[in-house]
Amino acid sequence: MAEEEKEGYWTPLEKKWRDWFFKRIKVTDVFAVIGIRANHLTVLGFFVLIWAIFDLFYLKNNIGRQIWFLTLAWVTDLLDGPVARNNNNVTALGTFLDHTRDFLLILWMIFLSIYVTKSLEWPALFIMNVVLSVTAICMFLILLGVWLYQREKRRERRDQPYFEFMKEFLLSDLVTTLGARLHTGITAFGMVFYLAGVIWKNNFYFCTGIILLIIQLVSLGFYLHEVFQAEYEDKIYRMRLFLMSKKLKIPE
Repeated sequence: MAEEEKEGYWTPLEKKWRDWFFKRIKVTDVFAVIGIRANHLTVLGFFVLIWAIFDLFYLKNNIGRQIWFLTLAWVTDLLDGPVARNNNNVTALGTFLDHTRDFLLILWMIFLSIYVTKSLEWPALFIMNVVLSVTAICMFLILLGVWLYQREKRRERRDQPYFEFMKEFLLSDLVTTLGARLHTGITAFGMVFYLAGVIWKNNFYFCTGIILLIIQLVSLGFYLHEVFQAEYEDKIYRMRLFLMSKKLKIPE
């Protein structure tokens, strides 16, 4: 399948709009002038995450500081894509780091949410434990789906050197669709609002966070469907090619 077919109509449109917006307000131009590449922003997101863990467990600072760490880390995620595309910084390593950082950030937010949820009372305690548990399980299912998809692609290109294959897989096959971006965005906003609501005892933030986290379960279902559909569409496509080749070999 061509990359355009996998991305569909809305994903390239979202990328184009986001790239245009950050180009218009000169953000990507400023990064180009001062020499900051997309991978620098992604690595900064990793450093923020590591410092957030260090800040909570070693320095034992107030957990409220985590909200600002998470906000900064997600800002790096918002910017690194447009910087990469506008400034011609797109690399296979950057794609891998970007997906890894997003996955680890969501897992850290799930841990923080479970950590603060223990202070809630029934039924909010039960509802949030269910939402967070389902989200965590589905994130690992998505990781499994990506691994299965990578394995199927590797079977197709088994003669290709591994590092060359992984570069092509990361840049061409592993497409982040609009559904995946929608889920990541709703999850990020939902958990930040939820944490802010519990920690700062703000009912508006708390209710907004719970609503967004429940909504993200729906988007998570679509995301799971996209991930596993990609693998099985490839299998069906190869099966059709196989049957067509057998049909052509049948003597008349």
